[in-house]
Amino acid sequence: MLLLTSVGALAAPVISDAWIPEQPPGAMASAVFLTMKNTGDRPDALIKASAPGFKAVQMHKSVQVDGMHRMIEQKEIAIPAHGETRLAPGGYHIMLIGPNKPLVAGDHVPVTLTFSDGTTETLQVPIKKRPAMSGAMSH
Repeated sequence: MLLLTSVGALAAPVISDAWIPEQPPGAMASAVFLTMKNTGDRPDALIKASAPGFKAVQMHKSVQVDGMHRMIEQKEIAIPAHGETRLAPGGYHIMLIGPNKPLVAGDHVPVTLTFSDGTTETLQVPIKKRPAMSGAMSH
């Protein structure tokens, strides 16, 4: 019984600051940025993200290799025990590829996150205008 109780006590990481930058008309990709906080005693990981209305949804990490900006697809994004992982421009992010309609500031996209502990969470992620001084991501 104790094992079942402790397994049932698992909770998805706490998600905050989720947003999608508005893209210019005709853009073929955008990204989801957010912060994942793990309040548990065990490491966790984001293992899948999905969103309706896109040809593909992938998890990526931006890196610089020999002065070139590259995207590397990730099988998972780790969240340490009692720690947090930020998905932000220039780092980890969730790629939204091939939108069925333009992503306009003020709209929301339902994004479902699946974690290695078996929990899922669906967020209504707002589309926002990109801050003026933010680095652009080109995909």
